[in-house]
Amino acid sequence: MKYRLLFTFLTLSKISIFIYIFLFPAVFFGGGNDSEFYDSYALGEDSEIPNIWPVILRTLNEYGLYSRKGVSFFLAFLGILVIPLLVGKLAAIKNSPMRQRVFWIAAIFMAAYPTLFFYTFDIYRDVFMVFLFVLGLMSVRKFIVTVDIAEKILHALLITLISYFLYLFRPYLGFGFFISFVGFNYFQFKKISLLFLLAALVAALNILFLLGLLQPIFAYRGNFDDMDGGSNIGIRFDSIAIFIPDFIKSFLYQIFGLYFPNYFAIAVFLIESLPFIFMFFYLIKNRRHSNAFVNYLIVFFISYSTIWLLGNDNLGTAVRLRVYSYISVLLACAIIYQRKLAFHASVKKFRLRKKKTGTAVSNASASGTAGPASDTACLSVPLP
Repeated sequence: MKYRLLFTFLTLSKISIFIYIFLFPAVFFGGGNDSEFYDSYALGEDSEIPNIWPVILRTLNEYGLYSRKGVSFFLAFLGILVIPLLVGKLAAIKNSPMRQRVFWIAAIFMAAYPTLFFYTFDIYRDVFMVFLFVLGLMSVRKFIVTVDIAEKILHALLITLISYFLYLFRPYLGFGFFISFVGFNYFQFKKISLLFLLAALVAALNILFLLGLLQPIFAYRGNFDDMDGGSNIGIRFDSIAIFIPDFIKSFLYQIFGLYFPNYFAIAVFLIESLPFIFMFFYLIKNRRHSNAFVNYLIVFFISYSTIWLLGNDNLGTAVRLRVYSYISVLLACAIIYQRKLAFHASVKKFRLRKKKTGTAVSNASASGTAGPASDTACLSVPLP
């Protein structure tokens, strides 16, 4: 009950903030950001197309359905209410006794996620992309748990379609989403050696670097050199000798948020990155309780995060890009937490049954009556 109340409080608070900002258009529709371009393109005042989002907005305008404020309210509805509840649904395991608690805690985490809330203030593409991403994850989970072939084919088609749309929004996001679906069946997070995984990743990155296959990504990264604001990290990836140390530094700065050019970066670290770091290490420590869906989430985290860590050199952009990485770790952590509790409850139940059976055998022997010849109790974990 307390978690539901906290979620309600956060939701109402965000709605109040959104309405307050909406009442001041000069603040609400500030200049110098992506939304300005999207609005001008939707109204036919610009012809450059960086991704599919402005095309969608212009199509709405052609049918008389576009309004900057209207789209903003729709995105706010998705970001403030729909996405947190969908993430909560993904985090909860059907047969877990902790289902309700995990549902609301995951929803609260997303409700308190400042970056997601910030991008509800205007017509940024980020909120709609996160919505598509979460829908895609729901389809991946359905694909995994269903045994009906026709339903599997349906979800495979949906996953492919969502991957394509994510690709049109941000190419490496769609690529990472789809390639993870193709390869997750060959990855066992609970069994694979972490040392082997790291060694394989290092070797693959070095080979790609030597072959020059990473140069297009590095060229894109160079675009950040012209950005102002003081949030550029300054990692170049221009030497094979320090390529891996630079990649580790990029990981620590951008995924863990351990780069503090200003007070805002410190605040974001405390609110977003610090909880993620705890979840990240909990995930590694308890990976023996993972399942197929966790395998997918980890493959996605590795593939998608690797690409954007190589291609991005700006902390402000990193805050936007890592939303999907953080959500994947949040969900994996929530699932492992419930499966771990179920496992320990099953162990406790097994030991109790064994103890009772042993007591019964002792009593039967003392009284001279026949008791059970052996303990046939089995240990099982009922969660998928």
